[in-house]
Amino acid sequence: MANVPAVMVGPGTGVAPFMGFIEEKAHSMMHMYFGCKKDGDYIYRDVMEAAYKDGKIQQLNVAFSQQGQK
Repeated sequence: MANVPAVMVGPGTGVAPFMGFIEEKAHSMMHMYFGCKKDGDYIYRDVMEAAYKDGKIQQLNVAFSQQGQK
């Protein structure tokens, strides 16, 4: 099913449920939307950015809801 687009959204569930999918079944039509409070909460940064760089994820969209806030 590598030619079927996949959109992964984790509204409040975190990204952990998707990590195995990214590592084992990732394909170039996968889009990942991920959000966390601050940059320090981006715990899978290396894995997700490497998958994006390697072409396993077509789009990686990360949003920080409280970046810059005290």
